[in-house]
Amino acid sequence: MAELTSKRANAMKGFWLCRVLVIWTILPLANWSAVAQQSSVALPKVSSAQVPLYPPVARVANVEGVVHVKVTTDGHRVVSTQVEDGNKLLAASAEDNAKTWQFSLHEPVTFTVTYTYKLLTEWKGNPDNPIVVLRFPTEVEVSRMRWVEHN
Repeated sequence: MAELTSKRANAMKGFWLCRVLVIWTILPLANWSAVAQQSSVALPKVSSAQVPLYPPVARVANVEGVVHVKVTTDGHRVVSTQVEDGNKLLAASAEDNAKTWQFSLHEPVTFTVTYTYKLLTEWKGNPDNPIVVLRFPTEVEVSRMRWVEHN
């Protein structure tokens, strides 16, 4: 009888240990999911913005690259911007462009916009006009024909 009771007690310890390990494993995942849902505010819809241009000085200097701009809105327009990284010749143009954005009514939010500036050697169309690809509100790509000095 004592042996049966001991086996039953060991089985119960194993059962409870297993449950604790499962809960210990699942609980952080459930908590992480709840935190992710709380912080996931929908990105706003851009209703107007100026066309971003390639900075002339950057083009002549053959500078290309990526600029990240942190944008904060008040529910209708941009209220603050901050360049997080990128070449200074490109960053001012990116930040100035982001400041012109207006949005459909939304919850105030902060997000990062990636501006990509590219200089191309092959060009279709008018070489005086940039190619601009807008993937509002998080990506902007501005391409321009590479500057070639003519003698």
